[in-house]
Amino acid sequence: MSDDDARVAVALPFLKWAGGKRWLAPTLAPLIKAHLRRTYIEPFGGGAALLLHLAPTDAVLGDVNAELIETFQTVTATPDEVVCAVWRFSNTSDCYYRVRAAAPRTAVGRAARFIYLNRTAWGGIYRLNREGAFNVPFGSTGRRICRKNLIVNAAKALTGTRFAVADFSATIDAAGAGDVIYADPPYVGRDLGREESFARYHFPAFTWSDQERLSRCTHAAAARGATVFVTARGAVGVEDLYPGWQTTPLSRQQRVSRRLDRRQLYAETLLFSG
Repeated sequence: MSDDDARVAVALPFLKWAGGKRWLAPTLAPLIKAHLRRTYIEPFGGGAALLLHLAPTDAVLGDVNAELIETFQTVTATPDEVVCAVWRFSNTSDCYYRVRAAAPRTAVGRAARFIYLNRTAWGGIYRLNREGAFNVPFGSTGRRICRKNLIVNAAKALTGTRFAVADFSATIDAAGAGDVIYADPPYVGRDLGREESFARYHFPAFTWSDQERLSRCTHAAAARGATVFVTARGAVGVEDLYPGWQTTPLSRQQRVSRRLDRRQLYAETLLFSG
């Protein structure tokens, strides 16, 4: 096994992310590798499961969530310091609400707060209120907050990554021939209510008009020679925005609910520019 293969085998997400693609990464990674000649681009950062699995030598990770992108940057630059900072917290309600209300002054402190809240919030959900404040309640999960090996291995896998706090259009518009784009936007459909999706990830919320805008951006990138993969929730009209693209049905179990009997199978679709 080469060093690159070893990196891919051990780099797993250190964040719990609603709609995360850790389950899809082993299947999609070989398809991405087959087309990747230059830069790998993820315009919706999330948990970055595909990027961590691939560990490409040249990559761009973008997102509108400045706290998320700064966390990835800080983990890449100072993984040991971040781990030590997270380990100062406890998985208790008192600690959770104290940390949630805090405003750390350093990049390491902010990254530690982000990771801690992600690991201890209800369902691992990232949700902001209309004032832009994180407002997810304590999850009382009892789970281990931070595994050092996940942080350290992620830092290695992210070594060749450039980070951007940006709308997806800015990240995608820079793509050209030989690049591969993987877009995993919030699952908003033409008639899918906000309460049924993860649209309230950021304000302003991701809407159907953003889905249409994403389609225009990815079509333009494909015309420039980039290879594009897009995932979407099934049967909500997104496929209609990508006529002529290859479609592959997928299914996953919704994992936000802590009760197994309330988790449902969701139909998803992988769209490929070909």
